[in-house]
Amino acid sequence: MVSACKMHNNMGISYSQKTHHVLSSSTTGHIGTSESEKDPILVSNSNESQMNLNDNNLMDGFDAVVNKRYACTRFQRYQEPTPNEDVNNNVEAEDSAKTTNTAVPQAAISDQSVVKAAHECLALSQRAPTGFNAQPYRVILVHSKEDKERLSQYCLGRNADRVRDSDCTAVFLADRECGRDGKRYTNFLVDNMDPPLQNEDDDNDDARPLFNSMAPSTTVATTNTSRTRRPLSSNALFKLRALIMLFSSGYPLPRFLNVPFSWGVRTAVSILSFFARCLQSLRSRFRILSKLFPSDIQLLPTLSSAETWAQKNTMLAAMIYMLACTSRGLATCPMEGIDAAGVRKVLGVPRGRYSIPLIVCAGTPYRRSVNEVSETDDVGMSHGDDGNFSPRYKLDEVVFGNAFGVACDLE
Repeated sequence: MVSACKMHNNMGISYSQKTHHVLSSSTTGHIGTSESEKDPILVSNSNESQMNLNDNNLMDGFDAVVNKRYACTRFQRYQEPTPNEDVNNNVEAEDSAKTTNTAVPQAAISDQSVVKAAHECLALSQRAPTGFNAQPYRVILVHSKEDKERLSQYCLGRNADRVRDSDCTAVFLADRECGRDGKRYTNFLVDNMDPPLQNEDDDNDDARPLFNSMAPSTTVATTNTSRTRRPLSSNALFKLRALIMLFSSGYPLPRFLNVPFSWGVRTAVSILSFFARCLQSLRSRFRILSKLFPSDIQLLPTLSSAETWAQKNTMLAAMIYMLACTSRGLATCPMEGIDAAGVRKVLGVPRGRYSIPLIVCAGTPYRRSVNEVSETDDVGMSHGDDGNFSPRYKLDEVVFGNAFGVACDLE
C-alpha cells in the first residue's frame, strides 16, 4: 500500500480569496459589544441579526462554491522535469532509453502547496455522512512524479494526460468488506465516547465497565449527551456492527463464501419484505386481519450489494472533496475511465476488497491564450470552465413534487 501523506493540516491556506472570505466571515461571526450589553433585549436582537447575517453569508458562500465547480479537462503543468531525471544514474535505464525510439510522456513536478491544500480537502471530506458512520472508504493521494506516471499508464485516453499534468490525483477506494473492521469500528466509537454521567439511566449500566476498560484514562467527564458521543452499551455496539454487516453485505467471511452468503441474505430479506408489504396492504382492507395484527407490520429495508453500498458512501466523500478544492481555488476533474485492476496493481491496493468508483485530479487549470478555444474531452464535449456553466436538464424534468412525474408546483 502506498504510504499515506504525512502533512500537517494547516487549514489557513487559501487559494480563492473572494470565496474563502465569504466562507470565513460566515463562521467567525464576531459580535461587538457596547451599549447593548446593558439591555438583554438589545443583546438578543443583536445576536439574532448577526445569526441571520451569518446564515446569509454561509448560503452565498456555498452557492458560489457549487456554481464555481466544473470538470477541468486540462491542467497547467507546474514544473517540467529536468532531462534524464527519471534515469537516476541507472545504467540499465539509460541503455533502454537509447534503444527505444518512442517518447515516454513524463509527468510534471507537482506544486507542493497545491498538494497540501488537496490533503486538507481530504481531511474536510471526512465530514461526509456515511451509513452508521462506518466510513467505508480509503483514499490514496498520488502526487509524486513517478507515481503519477505509473498511475497514468492505466488511465484511458486523455485521462492519462490529466493525471500527468495535474498536481495530484485522489484515488477513492470503496471498501466492499467493511464488516472485517468490526473491532476497529468498536474501538473508534469507544475512544470517542463521553464518560458515563452519575445520573445515567439504569439501562446504560453495562456501558460503564466497557467504557472504563477501553476508553482513555485521561478523558474528563462532561455533560455532552449527543448521539455520537454518549456511552453505548456492549449490546448497542454489537447491534451496530450487525446492522453494518446487514446493510453493507460485507460479512467477515472468506471471499468465496461471502458473495453467495450475502446474495442469499438479500434474497431472503427481499422475499420477506414482499410478504410484509402484501400483509400490510391486506390488513388495511380486511378487519379480521387488523384484529389479528393490531399494530403495524414491521417493514424490512431494501439491501444493496456490497459494492453498491460502499460506492454510494464513498461518492459522498468525493463530492465534498471536490467542493472543498473549489473553495480553495483548485480545479478538479472526476474520472472513471480507468483500468481498475491496473490501478490496484501499481498502487498496491489489496485485491478483492476495494473497488475504485472514480479518481479525481486536482491542480491549476490550463491558462489558455485569447485566441485558444475552450478545451474538450475525448468525445469532443465541453465541460465549461470558470464562470461558464455546462448545461443541465430543466429542473421540472428532474425534480418532482409528492409523486413521480408530478410537477413540483410551490406557488
